[in-house]
Amino acid sequence: MGYLNYILKYMVVALGLLVSGQFSGYSQTCCSGGVPLSGNIGFEGAASGTLQMEFSYDLNFLSTLKTGSEVFEDGTRQRITHSFLVKTGYSINRWFAVDALFSYVLQGRRILFNDQVDQVNTHGLGDAVVMAKFILSSISETGSEFQLGLGPKLPLGRTDLTNNYDITLNADMQPGSGSWDLITWAYYARQFVIRQTMVASVRVVGRFNGENRAYLGTQSYSFGNTVQFYLGIGDQVVWGNSILSPSLSLRYRYAAGDRINDQELDNTGGQWINLLPAVSWHLSPNSILHFVPEIPLYSNVGGTQLTPTFRMQVGFYHSFGIMKKRKSNTYQL
Repeated sequence: MGYLNYILKYMVVALGLLVSGQFSGYSQTCCSGGVPLSGNIGFEGAASGTLQMEFSYDLNFLSTLKTGSEVFEDGTRQRITHSFLVKTGYSINRWFAVDALFSYVLQGRRILFNDQVDQVNTHGLGDAVVMAKFILSSISETGSEFQLGLGPKLPLGRTDLTNNYDITLNADMQPGSGSWDLITWAYYARQFVIRQTMVASVRVVGRFNGENRAYLGTQSYSFGNTVQFYLGIGDQVVWGNSILSPSLSLRYRYAAGDRINDQELDNTGGQWINLLPAVSWHLSPNSILHFVPEIPLYSNVGGTQLTPTFRMQVGFYHSFGIMKKRKSNTYQL
């Protein structure tokens, strides 16, 4: 399938116990609890010589078990991913920039079965993304902004962590994916004529995933290619002595099924629609605090999977250099 290839590294989960024979009756399931790399890459345009930086904490809480679109509230499975993200971007000139994103991840998975608890926790440096961006138009000059980006996902994270029994953990609990991936990115924003502080935006992020040819030592594993579409609208308002930027975005995400040894893996892939009501607080012309909750509206997963119950992100943005007259007001997650 020729889908634009994705965002947010889509981590596979095997929610069955990793210690064979310890507890019978667990079946493997996947979840979307991985590090949100692709969805966070990409700054809006800035003047030549501007360095942009952002430090974010992302929480993804998963306790909703689904088969297809049907929910099973058994309360026996839970997954939490804590991601610490550092994003930086430098505008080389008015039409070309380079962005990079680095991550550190802590993950926890908990399963209850017959009054027994299986708890697995991992942490480590995650993968990274480097992307070249072409700025074809800017809001400060034309009232609209159009950017295209392309770059690799770098497999910096480990894929060989083991549990207490010295058994290598499955792909869902590893900090890295072990594969080189291709990230594609497109962004368009348009100012409202009647209210120039209000901006509507569209963003598409694709990810084409390579293979980890050393999965579990001797196997090959490939996460499913993914694509995300964002539709958003944002504004700026004065609140006392401060400027706030509220925004509302709708995100659609598609993920193809993962493959192991070139065979499609059950309980992977799916479609998700989430709502992102965000607010940013402008501490100064160059510094912004943001808070972005993400509310699931709909999901239809392949097989049986844990799917996000709630997600949120908080972060701090700062720029060094001369910024454009005004940034777009739709926060991007």
